[in-house]
Formats: sequence, C-alpha cells, structure tokens
Amino acid sequence: MNVIALIMAGGTGDRFGAGAPKQLVLLNGRTMVAWSAGMFAQSPRVAGIVIVTPPGMDMPLADLPAVAAQKLRAVVAGDSRRQGSVFNALQNLPREATHVLIHDAARPCLSAALRDRVLDALEAHDAVVPAVAVTDTLIRDVESRVDAILDRVHISGVQTPQGFRAELILRAHRVARERGFRSSDDGSLVLALSEPVATVAGERTNLKVTYREDLAVAEAILKNGVMA
Repeated sequence: MNVIALIMAGGTGDRFGAGAPKQLVLLNGRTMVAWSAGMFAQSPRVAGIVIVTPPGMDMPLADLPAVAAQKLRAVVAGDSRRQGSVFNALQNLPREATHVLIHDAARPCLSAALRDRVLDALEAHDAVVPAVAVTDTLIRDVESRVDAILDRVHISGVQTPQGFRAELILRAHRVARERGFRSSDDGSLVLALSEPVATVAGERTNLKVTYREDLAVAEAILKNGVMA
C-alpha cells in the first residue's frame, strides 16, 4: 500500500470559542496539527501527509516535527464544510497513492496502536473506521422532549483516523456531490454506495477537542504519554 494521511485542519471551531482556530492552540508546546501530523509521519507505512487549512488562511506550520515536514506532500485550502475540504484534499493526492487515512486535527491524542490497527485492517478491507462503545443512555430529543430512548447495544461512536482505498473514497465523494448528499463522516459516504465499512476498536483517549474544557484533558493525555 502507498498510504497518504490527510490531516483535516480546516475547521473554524465555532463551538470552541473566539480567538485562534483550535487546531493552532498549543498543547504542551505543540499545536494540534503538529501532534496529529507527527503521529502519522512516525510510521514507515505512511508515505506522505496532506494538511488541509481553513479557507483563506495561511496556517503556520513551523512547529511540525522534522519527520512530518519531510513527508509533507501538500497544503490544501479547505472548504466551508468538512466534506468539501476532504474532497479538495483528495484532488491533491499524489498519483501513486493507493490508500488514504483521513484524520481530524482536533484529535491530537491519537495513539500509534490505533493508527496501526486502522492500517492493519486496510490490508483486508477497502473502508475502515474506529468505533467506541457508547456508555451513556441515548435519547432522541424533539423540541426539548424525549421522543425515544435508543438501544445502545448496537450504537457506537465513530472516530478518526478512517482508512479507505483511495479510488473508493474519491468515488464516494464524487457521487455524494452529484446527489447533493451531505455528511460530516466519510464512512457514511461509502455506505451510501452500498459498499461495506469495517470497524476496529477505537480509544477513549482519542478524544476530539471541541470545547475549551477539553484542552486540559488532552494535555493530560499527552503529558502522561497515554498516546505513545
């Protein structure tokens, strides 16, 4: 496999609050973009990295680890929606790329073990997503009233990195654009083609930094080396 990692750092982080985009906030002296890119670059199985930045913004990337800077293949301007940003990145894949890993920069605590589980699964499957069991009871909330309580036995939370055969995920995005189908999850675009999507075990430490209070948790994980 010739694997390219797409680091999605093009979001505006509206829920995070005012100030610099969250992907540029420092965690233990390094931006979330740098943490994410570094974890992929450390793997000899990842041939290159493409970073997607917010539209109209020159993102500083000076703190990328040296190995990540060496593997950087392109910096691509994102779109107003994540789906469009991924599509832009797929348009800029090196020709030799056979597979892609798509990862949100807002998940800086990715472990080598999870990264490798997804890569291992790509040897046998064309589409792979990490999933974690849901522990909370889930409801369907309609107009501030409980409409239904959902059975959590078959419900999981989906994480990144998600891995795909390059031709498949590019086709899924093209078809979605043609049909006007929108989703914040790349695996769902593959499912819309009636193609199977395999799962591997995700990790609770692979949290997505969404709110400012998530920063302290992410810093603790990184400081304690849980993701090493």
